[in-house]
Amino acid sequence: MTQVTPSEGKERRRTYRYPSAELRTKLRTKRGLFGESWDEVSSKDFNHQGISIISPDVLKEGASILLSIELVMEMGSVTIPKLSGIVRHVKTVGRQYRYGIEFDSSQKGQGSESLQAQLLRIEELVDRAQSVAKRIQQRNSSDS
Repeated sequence: MTQVTPSEGKERRRTYRYPSAELRTKLRTKRGLFGESWDEVSSKDFNHQGISIISPDVLKEGASILLSIELVMEMGSVTIPKLSGIVRHVKTVGRQYRYGIEFDSSQKGQGSESLQAQLLRIEELVDRAQSVAKRIQQRNSSDS
C-alpha cells in the first residue's frame, strides 16, 4: 500500500469526479462464513466510472467488492442496489482507509436502464446540484 501525497501524485482519473455530499453509499461486508452486512461508508467523490469511499474495513488493492448507491434529492432518489467494483487505490487516512473504486463496466443495469445510463444519470444530477450550489454560494458572497 503506497501512500502518495497530493504534490507527488499525478491525477490518474480519466474524467473529473464530483463531490458527492448527497450520495449515500453502502459497502457489502462479509461477516463470518455465511453472513454479510451492508455498512454505510462515506463517499468523497463520484463519476460514472468510479467512486472514492472512506471505510474502516480493510480491503486489498485489486479486490472485487459490492456497493449500493443512492442519490437522494428533494424530488426523489436514484438507486443502484448492487454495483460491482474493483479496489484500484488504497490510502490510509487516520484509522480508516480511502479507497478508489472502479465500477465493473460489464455489469448489467437494474430495470430497463443500462447500468452505464444509470451511472451517467447520477453523475449528471450530482453535477447539476453542484453547479446550483456554487451559483448560490457566489451570489451570497457577492451580496455581502
